[in-house]
Amino acid sequence: MMDEDDGPALCCPDEERIHAVVTREGERTFDVHRHKGLLRGYVIQRERKRLVHWLRNGRLTCATETPHDQKRIAQ
Repeated sequence: MMDEDDGPALCCPDEERIHAVVTREGERTFDVHRHKGLLRGYVIQRERKRLVHWLRNGRLTCATETPHDQKRIAQ
């Protein structure tokens, strides 16, 4: 059975993945890439992956900052 937050095996295989980002709370992200005008990826929360769509600037909403907004990390 597939978790409700799981998407297809590989979304947008031709898009480059963005690796050096975490959420403002420090949660790990993976498979972050450009997707239909947004950024799409997963956030690891309590050993569970959650599908998230961000605006292109890495924020969940343009109205306010949230703990789940992305921030770049040093590589």
